[in-house]
Amino acid sequence: MKDKVGIRGHLLIELFDANGKLKYWGEVINKVTDQGDILFAALSYTAAPTFNMKLGTAATAVSKTKANNGAFIASGNGSADYVTGSQLGMDSTYPKVGTSTPGAGSQVVFKRTWAAGVATATLNRVALVDSTEGTNPTDGTLTYAIALLPDAPIVKGAADTLAVTWTITFLGA
Repeated sequence: MKDKVGIRGHLLIELFDANGKLKYWGEVINKVTDQGDILFAALSYTAAPTFNMKLGTAATAVSKTKANNGAFIASGNGSADYVTGSQLGMDSTYPKVGTSTPGAGSQVVFKRTWAAGVATATLNRVALVDSTEGTNPTDGTLTYAIALLPDAPIVKGAADTLAVTWTITFLGA
């Protein structure tokens, strides 16, 4: 008898102008990295790390393997990728843990909002990382999930606010 267990990630990206008007809305499925698989399995018996999100400018394809540049965002991974000041913790009431609609599996929801004047750049990707990761890691050891933004690049101007809601769903049999 085989039991199927899986992890799926989904991002909702919203960009608002200075007046709070929605400028951009998009959804994308992320890549849970090998390190993410290890972390999420270990959460059944260890304490969770403190999570951050960080933004990148490189259009590098995402990768599951931690040694691949597509598995992490850093200043020195072949381009000036990391958006200065973008690695921040979750919004005050996140992460949230719960169950979605019946049959859809248990979920963890992360949300980060970058206010006007923060992380102003032309953006291509976002990563879910351990808060102890520096701005220039040499591999994806502390990157748990990563995604190319839909319709990238997305330009976050100085007056814009960006919100990323990242839902990780644990799928049962």
